[in-house]
Amino acid sequence: MFKNTYKYGNHEKLIAWQMADKLDFQVQSILKRIPRIEYKTKSQIDEASDSIGSNIVEGYYSNSTAEYARFLRYARRSCGEVQERIRRLLRKKYIDEQIFESVNVLCIKTGYIIDRLIKSLR
Repeated sequence: MFKNTYKYGNHEKLIAWQMADKLDFQVQSILKRIPRIEYKTKSQIDEASDSIGSNIVEGYYSNSTAEYARFLRYARRSCGEVQERIRRLLRKKYIDEQIFESVNVLCIKTGYIIDRLIKSLR
């Protein structure tokens, strides 16, 4: 167990959080392309995208390394969910290949950074 000496706002220095924030920004622009009739799809993607950064922050401000790692694993799973749901948008032709590739690469990179952060806590 470690003593939490982090100051509020320091989570913004984490590369994992910065990448999650960048990914969420791209996802928000994609959500504008989805027809209103697909409200469930939009909601699911929005929640998964939001969950990545939120879980990184929640774990960062927890009082133990184990809790931090647990929330990072949640963030990693949400990142995978975003990646899969964006792939489905491509299949439904709501986005083109170029937009998909841009977001897909960012999902892969974000997931990798989260994975490395988890491993560093061990």
